[in-house]
Amino acid sequence: MNSSVSDILLLDTVDSTNRYLADMLKNGLLPNGYCVCSEFQESGRGQVGNVWESQKAQNLLISILLHSEKIPLDKQFLLSKVVSIAICQFLEKNSISAKIKYPNDIFYGDKKIAGILIENQITGNKMKYSIVGIGLNVNQLEFEANNSRTATSMRQITGIIYDRQLLLSNLRSLIVDLVEDFDVEHKDFYKKLYFANLYRRDGFYKYETADGETFEAKIVDIADDGMLQLITDNGIEYSFYFKQVRFVI
Repeated sequence: MNSSVSDILLLDTVDSTNRYLADMLKNGLLPNGYCVCSEFQESGRGQVGNVWESQKAQNLLISILLHSEKIPLDKQFLLSKVVSIAICQFLEKNSISAKIKYPNDIFYGDKKIAGILIENQITGNKMKYSIVGIGLNVNQLEFEANNSRTATSMRQITGIIYDRQLLLSNLRSLIVDLVEDFDVEHKDFYKKLYFANLYRRDGFYKYETADGETFEAKIVDIADDGMLQLITDNGIEYSFYFKQVRFVI
């Protein structure tokens, strides 16, 4: 995969695209939308230390710099909502109907097709910029045994071998455009769109807390700070932040 776009840096191998971009920013702020893309990550990261599996030169492993001053500090999760929406819209344009598994995994059916890791730089009481790391399974057909039942790719779903450079350009543009158009005064629009695209939005499903308690509940809301609000069929309400509870799939 070659890149001739000046604000897309293509690398062969890195430990982490997020870390590489963060190191670049030590020498000064880069343009909004600047993107680092690697054919392979030696230490690809997911949320809270999870590892992202990706065969070399098969998928998209990217980190995008977003100037995120317009996102209120106490509503950082709004950025996650906008980016998740953008990826779902991108996949829909490619005839793949995906859903957002709270907080920001992207699922097709009950399998993960993309993951997001957002790291924010805060100055004073304001957001300065955000590094949005995305792993999108594109052309990979086989996954390791531990992931074969839980992961999928665009090619597995459609049978199409994709031009990853074209996908990169389109995905990056869509994310940058949606974030640039974001207005906190219209945050409810994004909130409704995020909720409409949620995985297991309707009905009661099994959850497990970090302490091992299991229960069935329905999603009521997801606040701007990322708090998941649930209710059981007998009216008991729960509120959790990410990693305090998980779906039992």
